[in-house]
Amino acid sequence: MDNTLALFVLLPALVFVVGSDLLYRRIHNLLVLVLLALWFVQPAAALLGFGPWQQLDTLGVFSAMGACLLGAALVLLVGCGLFFLGRVGAGDVKLMAVICLWVGPADQLAFLIVTALAGGLLALGLPLLARIEQLLGHGVQRLARRFPRLGIQTPIVITEHCPQGIPYGLAIVTGALYILFIPIHS
Repeated sequence: MDNTLALFVLLPALVFVVGSDLLYRRIHNLLVLVLLALWFVQPAAALLGFGPWQQLDTLGVFSAMGACLLGAALVLLVGCGLFFLGRVGAGDVKLMAVICLWVGPADQLAFLIVTALAGGLLALGLPLLARIEQLLGHGVQRLARRFPRLGIQTPIVITEHCPQGIPYGLAIVTGALYILFIPIHS
């Protein structure tokens, strides 16, 4: 994916996802909606003659949009099935679908494969990951006590309600970073 806009939009969002999912096991709907809205800037900019899709004519822009949307819709459909089976979180599904838009049809499969592999590695390292979550959670809690005006909530990973399983946002971020920084179509 050769897209500077994606780099500037996705990197801060991915950093936020890591912290939010690792400490609170939550991927915010607002983040997903902002990423979705900003993705629509690409085709709109192309129709105005600039941006990453500027070389495409109008039909090409709509064709590229359709291919991106089709892949994202399939991910959303399969992900909803997995969510209803209790295998994955709703935020994870929505984030994967919106990142599929950003990576484009040529890299969607690679994104999904790398994400699945990263999820498998996270499952293997779950005891270590749980320890890292605890350390980070206690660090955030100390920060919250020191600066109460920041209004930092207690991380859920250090409460009695600590969720089980993998913070899959980390795997999704790994897949997205792979596509951003290790292009397979070079």
